[in-house]
Amino acid sequence: MNHLRAVGILVAMLVCILSAPGVRAQHVETKVENAEVVYVEGNDVVVKLTSGEVKQFELPDSYKFTIDGKDVTVHELKPGMKLTAVITTAAAPRWVVMVKIIQVGTVWKTSGSSLIIKTPEGENKMYRVPSGGKITVEGKEKTLDQLREGDKITATVVRTRAPLEVGHAAPPVLQAPATPAQVGVLLIDEGANPEEPPGKWGTPTIIILIIVILLVAGLILWAFRRKRKA
Repeated sequence: MNHLRAVGILVAMLVCILSAPGVRAQHVETKVENAEVVYVEGNDVVVKLTSGEVKQFELPDSYKFTIDGKDVTVHELKPGMKLTAVITTAAAPRWVVMVKIIQVGTVWKTSGSSLIIKTPEGENKMYRVPSGGKITVEGKEKTLDQLREGDKITATVVRTRAPLEVGHAAPPVLQAPATPAQVGVLLIDEGANPEEPPGKWGTPTIIILIIVILLVAGLILWAFRRKRKA
């Protein structure tokens, strides 16, 4: 019975991990009508709704909009285009609360999709670089993994906030942030702290945990059956 109880606990742990946020497959639909494309970088697009609210979406390469009867991918969108569609994403779009231009930022460190730069004010700030984003350094376009410590960049920073942080009942009426023309690369400020370790419960970690739990459960069952036969 002790063996069966241990297996039961392991199965319960596996169910908890699989049901954790970020593990379950999500499909969020957001309807936009005559929304204006403000910024586009890689797989990220920022649009201004007719209400004045600004939202940021992260879209897959395969996603297509229909504009003037033509299919347009996220990489073909341009600022000023108008979108009317039901946008389906893996996670809810984030609210844009502020846009800031950094004229001269100094690269300090890169980690995964994150870029830490030292601002002209001397602060270290962590931003997410959109997948496929290009950073111009001394007139040459570079990918995130090609950046080196000390590189000087210009960026347009979009500070975002998760929907749950602004309310559960109904979308709030936010004061529309100023949206100046994009300068340099688009960086997404999701409130990450440069001193914090990378986000936990990443996909590789979850996969390893699942494999370990399954292996332990299999060994316990094997030992239990062998003991019964003996």
